[in-house]
Amino acid sequence: MELEQNTLFGKKIISTISFNEQEIIRDILYLHSDGHYIDCDPCFSVGNFYKNGLPKPKHIFDKYPQTNDTIEACSDKLPLSDNSVYTIMFDPPFVMGGADHDEIPDGSNLISRRFSNFQSWDELKTMYGSSLREFYRILKPGGIVIFKCQDSVSCSKQHFTHCWTMSEAVRVGFYPKDLFILLAKARMTDNRVQQHARKYHSYYWVFKKEKCKVDYL
Repeated sequence: MELEQNTLFGKKIISTISFNEQEIIRDILYLHSDGHYIDCDPCFSVGNFYKNGLPKPKHIFDKYPQTNDTIEACSDKLPLSDNSVYTIMFDPPFVMGGADHDEIPDGSNLISRRFSNFQSWDELKTMYGSSLREFYRILKPGGIVIFKCQDSVSCSKQHFTHCWTMSEAVRVGFYPKDLFILLAKARMTDNRVQQHARKYHSYYWVFKKEKCKVDYL
């Protein structure tokens, strides 16, 4: 049975998995945003999330703006007041690659050549952690972060990023309210010898800023 056809007593059953990114975002908003659309996106890029009727956020930022209305800002230092937004959509880079792009031979490590942003696992953790602390500052009590992340392999070492991200969010003070998985029918590949199972999924965490700190772990 197709995911979008799952129903119970005539109502759609919202599943944890989907092949459709828009479906996941809309399902998260339906379940957890208390009627709010996304009102802040710190990594807006060109706004691919906001199509098919999903409104563009009021506050859109990017470290390297790609649209005229995007404000230049880092996700860990946003020009917003404390307790000022209710829903944040966060889709940060996830690939690590230590070599400079110009030093990687053509056809090698194609994914890193196209998407890499972090030079190391520690650099990724620093950015994710500082961003979560900033989101906790600007979110209203009861507000949520939709945090898209993906596990990765760097220098033949496996990094289960979604596990670390949840632990860090809890340490900051968030409650991990829900988790969705986006499946892909195909992924970009390169010509390296395979050492780990190829990942065909990414995660959408829903972190909630509780009015009082939750002792979760």
